[in-house]
Formats: sequence, C-alpha cells, structure tokens
Amino acid sequence: MRVVVKRSRIHGKGLFAVDEIPWGTRIIEYQGERISDEEAEARIENDADCIFELGDGLNIDGASQGNEARYINHSRDNPNCFILRDDGRIWIVAGIEGIAPGEELTFDYGSTFFPLD
Repeated sequence: MRVVVKRSRIHGKGLFAVDEIPWGTRIIEYQGERISDEEAEARIENDADCIFELGDGLNIDGASQGNEARYINHSRDNPNCFILRDDGRIWIVAGIEGIAPGEELTFDYGSTFFPLD
C-alpha cells in the first residue's frame, strides 16, 4: 500500500492513501521502540503522544525508531481504519468502507487518550 505524509486538516501532519485501499487490508505496521509500562508512563508525563500499548507490559513508542504510522490521526465519529494486534505486532487495517485515494487515514484512539464527552 502506498501512503504519504502530508499536512492534515485534523492535526499537524497526517497519513494519506495514494491508491484505493480495500476494506480489511493491512495498510501499515505501527513500528517503534519497544518500551516497558514504566518507561511509557515516564515518557507520557513528558508529553510523548505516539505510544501504543502492545500488552504484557510492553508498549511501542512510534516517535522513537518509528515509521509513518505515527502520523495517523484520531477520529471518533468516522474512523476509516481499525487496529489489529497480531503476534506481538500492531497493524493499521482499512475499515469496512475502504479508503479512497487522497483520503486521510484515521482511527479512534480510544477513551483513555481522548475521554468521551
């Protein structure tokens, strides 16, 4: 899948589809430094915002040794992607409607990161 980082209308930079992406397609793996829960908490206290919980006391910090997946922005109302945790990896997957060329990739970060109104 071809994706590109560009300026986002949602926030800062975003990740955009270059080509049409059919639903269910694994678009990109969320990569970065693997860190403990304790290290994740310390980094979050210092305003880190690209940390993804992997489970079993591990997290991925996309801002450290990460890739373009860290630029995918939040959407609670109309996300076009979802997260798949599979065998110690985190994948960004195209949602049921697929993604059109030029469309920004989004997923719901969850109520822990963005509390419900």
